[in-house]
Formats: sequence, structure tokens, C-alpha cells
Amino acid sequence: MSVIACRPGAVPALAGTAQADTAFVASELRPYLADLLAREQAAWKERGAPWCDPPEALGAYLADGKALRPRFCYWGHAIAGEEAGPLLVQAAAALELLHAFALIHDDLMDDSDTRRGRPALHREISGNHRGQGWAGDPDSYGRAIALLTGDLAFAMASRIAAGLPGHAKQVWRQMVDELVAGQFLDLAGAARQDRSPEVARTTTLLKSGRYTVTRPLSLGAALAGLPELPQGLARYGDLVGEAFQLSDDLLGVFGDPRKTGKPVGEDLASGKPTQLLACAATMLPPRWQALLALAGTPAFTAADVAELTRQLIRCGARDQIEQKARRNVQAACALVEGAGLPPGVAAALRALAMAATERQR
Repeated sequence: MSVIACRPGAVPALAGTAQADTAFVASELRPYLADLLAREQAAWKERGAPWCDPPEALGAYLADGKALRPRFCYWGHAIAGEEAGPLLVQAAAALELLHAFALIHDDLMDDSDTRRGRPALHREISGNHRGQGWAGDPDSYGRAIALLTGDLAFAMASRIAAGLPGHAKQVWRQMVDELVAGQFLDLAGAARQDRSPEVARTTTLLKSGRYTVTRPLSLGAALAGLPELPQGLARYGDLVGEAFQLSDDLLGVFGDPRKTGKPVGEDLASGKPTQLLACAATMLPPRWQALLALAGTPAFTAADVAELTRQLIRCGARDQIEQKARRNVQAACALVEGAGLPPGVAAALRALAMAATERQR
């Protein structure tokens, strides 16, 4: 299936307000994705497939979310003073599809129960299998179809990215390589029970930080003809991206699932190599170090998760990570002030940095 072309002149000119990115998402990106998925379903039917569960599930999956990566891409494009065009919409769609792939596969690898306040996709599919009374094991079916749905999202993202200009494709390849490496470090660090700050920070940047902020900014800038992202904005991206993941790590331990839409305690139970646990390795009193050593092992119980959560507060590890995230955002906002950006872009980047990191608990 070919990449859908945007309607000529459909994308509004760059607006000098912080809301321009959300207007772009609502008026251009969402309709583009809906059309893309509708065509994908039609292609399946043309091939004779009586069911189109993966593209249908992917369409529902893409219908919500904050679209942070396309929004950063939008402002990366805007720093050159360029108006939004069809290539920007296509790049934004590729980013959303890549994000869907990452989330679906991440939930499979972590065996998560929920995402965005709903059952994780593999749980939803297995529940439908049970409800329909189909043959076979519902859980195995749910995992398999979710895996295929994630594969489809990646294939569609790659198809779109293949049509981007040369330098933008280089940014895309770098982003995908970093995402895969970061996800590997997340799993390998947990298996090896690594609590080093170096591995934790590298995992933070590669798994989430750069692919959420720095690379989408770079992708937008590349589409606007810039050979590279200005150094100050690259630093802004890494600072905000790291703060984004630090905030996510805090939510995964101390958040309220009713507000966050995701479970708490999974990162502790699996012993993920987060900066929070790296802090704990140096800040916990000796009597609690043995409890930390159990994290990620079969012997680590739900009661242990609750106790370690309390000790992370008492030893000051939570406060330290919260402070680091705040310092990152403050430093990032200071960087955009003197960057000589077009009117409204600096304010928008400051607002987006705060929106990406100040999430409810």
C-alpha cells in the first residue's frame, strides 16, 4: 500500500502560539492516520482476508494519546520558520505508528495488564477470545495477535519513513536503532540486576528520552532543511527527554493507577535499571539493601514491593529523582530563551517541556 498524500494546502501555516501543535495533531495528523488505517483494512480485504483484527486494533490504539512525539517534531520543523507541509504530516504519522509499536511490544515484554486506563492490547484481545468462545488458549492468542499488531505498526511506520528525504531518513534510522538498544538495556539491566547510574541513565535516554524528544525535534528540523539540530536544542531535547522518563519512572512506583491509567509496582517487581533504583543503591540504609537485591527475583513479593516503595521515600531517593527532573526542565527552558527562535516557538517548547513532565500522580 502506498503512502497517502496529504490534501494540497490542507496543513495550516505555522502559528506563533503554543496551541499550534495540538491543532496540527487534531486537524491533520488524526485524520491522516484514520485514512491510513482505513486503507490498510481495505487492502487486507482486497487480499481476501475475512478478518482485519490487527489494523482495526491499531486504528483504535492510535485514536488517543498525547501525540508528544509529533508535537516535538512539529516544533523542530518550526524552528526554521517553515510552514507545515505534507512531509511533516507523514513524519508525524510515522512517529505515532512507531510509538504504538513500542508500547504494544513493551506491554508484551513486561506482561503488563493495563495501558492508558484500559486493558493492555494483548489482554483485550485475549478477553475477546474468551468472550467469543473461540478454540485454543486465549492468552497465547492475545499475545500473538498483539505481537502482529505491533509488527504492523512498525511496518507501516517504516513504509512512511522510506518516503522521507535523505537526511530525515538518517535521523529516523538513528532513532529506531536507539529505541531498540534502549529496550534491550531495559531488559538486560533487569536480568543482570545492574544498579549502576551509568546504565540507568543510558537506558533512560535511549529507551525513551531521545526517541520522545530529541530525535522528533531533529526529524522536524531535517524536514525543514536544517543539516542538524542546533546544539542548544539538542541539549534541550536530551534534558526534557530524560525528565520525561524520570517522571514516568516515578509514576510507575508512586502513581495512582486511576489517574495514570497504568499499573504501579511493575518496575520494582521486575528490577528495571531505572535511575530511581540506582539512587536507592547508594541511599538506602544497609538494612534495606538486601530488599533491593531481591527486586527482579521470584522471591520478591507484593509485600516487598510495598515496603521498598516506602523505603524509597524515606531514604530520599524519590526526592532526588523529582529534583533532577525539575532541574532538567528548568535548564532546558533556559536554553530555548537565548536560542534566537522564531516568535512563539520558544514559548511553545517551554510549555511542551512542562506538559511532557508534569503528569498527574
